[in-house]
Amino acid sequence: MLRKDRRKFLKWLTIITIFSSFLIILWMNQENNNNNSFPDKIPDGFGVNVHFNGDPIDVDLIEDAGFKIVRKDLFWDNVEKERGKYDFTKYDQLTNALIKEGIRPYYILAYSNTLYEANRSIVTKEGQEAFARYAEEATSRYKNKGIIWEIWNEPNIGFWEPKPNFNEYSSLVKKVSKVIKENDPSGVVVAPALSGLNEESLKWLEEIFKEGILDYIDAVSVHPYRVSNPETVGKDYQSLRELIDKYTNKEIAIISGEWGYSTAKGWNGLELTEKEQADYLVRMFFVNLLYDVPISIWYDWKNDGIDSNNGEHNFGLREHNVIKPKKGYMAINTLTYILSGYKLNERINIGDPDDYMLEFINENEDKVIVFWTSRNKQKTTLPLRVEGRVVSVLGEEKGYLKNKTTIELSSSPNYLILDN
Repeated sequence: MLRKDRRKFLKWLTIITIFSSFLIILWMNQENNNNNSFPDKIPDGFGVNVHFNGDPIDVDLIEDAGFKIVRKDLFWDNVEKERGKYDFTKYDQLTNALIKEGIRPYYILAYSNTLYEANRSIVTKEGQEAFARYAEEATSRYKNKGIIWEIWNEPNIGFWEPKPNFNEYSSLVKKVSKVIKENDPSGVVVAPALSGLNEESLKWLEEIFKEGILDYIDAVSVHPYRVSNPETVGKDYQSLRELIDKYTNKEIAIISGEWGYSTAKGWNGLELTEKEQADYLVRMFFVNLLYDVPISIWYDWKNDGIDSNNGEHNFGLREHNVIKPKKGYMAINTLTYILSGYKLNERINIGDPDDYMLEFINENEDKVIVFWTSRNKQKTTLPLRVEGRVVSVLGEEKGYLKNKTTIELSSSPNYLILDN
């Protein structure tokens, strides 16, 4: 090859190499963006909170229910019982079991550790650095799995004692977020797992927003527990979005990281039957979708005890003996079976804000309409004629509607699977 031709060849080879490198970088960035994106198809954003470390029967049943996310505390004091020595054995079991079943882990980095801190909080420089090392160990060990990493749980109430100086918690978030993003680019960073979604809790949240934590997280996680029906959350989400927009121009998602209803007798003044809990569960998931909340975690997987009067013992979708399902389990199983692969397309206006008719659609243009009311049972006139079979919230076939323009709404959601 002539010297002139060789120079021309090397010049083009250099250009091609640079261009190829540029494409690879673009692809990698796109992959990271995909990893950090939030799901939009059912049931990819539906999850459940657990209190176990990977019992095979539980994981199998969770997968059978259709859940795609499992939220669990990754207790610091369980992992580091001696300074500088970390044992993740029990969490390895859970992580491996979840990943095997195609379930995304959602791990809470929590709480304090008496090796470094006197109280259930991080208030010293030594404690903060030690917590960051624990986070570094966890995120390095479980990297590249698309894990949702949550920094603490409900620091606005008793899970952080004494009550936090806003700077202390915010400083921890900033430090730990950097560790997570460096060690696990596939991960999603969320905080603060806010207890309650009301005027008081939003005032607390604004104080940490003032400290600038929105620049360090991918989503704001909240726990919108309430003793009213799930539909009442709409105005609270609106208040939260306005607060987020006040402090950042960044696109910040809202995650419902924990929310459930107990069937305990008289829990917070409520007397919910299993069936009513099941109705609320399904309505909660749908209402969250309606308000652009991409991830919803139900609390709890199974009853934590057998006392029918204890609120904490009765949040589960299954009994304390996990072999026995509650009606809530049947309801989530029905939801994920019927709507797997579907997206929320629109809310159909039927004239009353308390009446809900949501249209879901999949890639094949198949449509399912889910309908209920937050008031008393009633009939409503539809803006369209519908044909298809109706399935109850628990999966029971309720008949076939043909060329109908009226439909009966109740507090229990029904699925209308439309003919093509």
